[in-house]
Amino acid sequence: MTDSRWGPSENPISIGQQGRTPQAFFESVVNRFRSFGAEHLLITGLPLPGRDLGKLVLYQNWGDIVLSSAHLAQVRGSDVLLRRIAVLDKPTYWNLDDRENSWILESSLISLLQRSGVNPRSYRSFVGIHVHHFNVMQVAICVAGAELSVSKRELSALSTTIQHELAEMHSVHPILSSRPGELSSREKLVLSLTAEGKTAGDIAEELQISQRTVHAHLQNASEKMQASNKTQTVVEAMRYGQIQLR
Repeated sequence: MTDSRWGPSENPISIGQQGRTPQAFFESVVNRFRSFGAEHLLITGLPLPGRDLGKLVLYQNWGDIVLSSAHLAQVRGSDVLLRRIAVLDKPTYWNLDDRENSWILESSLISLLQRSGVNPRSYRSFVGIHVHHFNVMQVAICVAGAELSVSKRELSALSTTIQHELAEMHSVHPILSSRPGELSSREKLVLSLTAEGKTAGDIAEELQISQRTVHAHLQNASEKMQASNKTQTVVEAMRYGQIQLR
């Protein structure tokens, strides 16, 4: 990615207002991205593996149609674009003209744009933003346009503002309810201890439970994360904000 793909930083970031409703805030975010050339925008909670967007969408302007329940059911936590966004530590730009970004075309979100009949050029540039407050919320922001023009500094500042504002609003009134497929508190604890390298025997002794119970928690976590082994279970749980290293 080269700086030439990003426009100059000219306008100050100013979208946060005290006492604003979530819907009004999302509208302001959308208007800000439109000023950068965005044509499609989706703000949604990140679904867990095997789950779909369901009721997680917070704001949508994705293509020429309103995404129905049937549409949302087609976009699952395993979606290649959502999985990539889930591990971003900063806003990231992708251009479909670059061959290395052709993986984006495998996303169900792109399929929805294609089926809605929009001009392919209207989603040739992409920005992904990951909003993550551990144990509070995990949000993906997908932005697409023919030629997004925004500086790295401006995009970073906007992302920071969005993170802080969403956290503030969520503390007053939850924006997202618990996601289907969340690990139980016990499963999270057992998996966190596993991530630290502790054996089933160590965990059983520390939590004063049987090793059989430890293995049951690990098995349940593995099924929820759709993982094939213990290591992948830990990785997926970290990807989706279920555990963090202490």
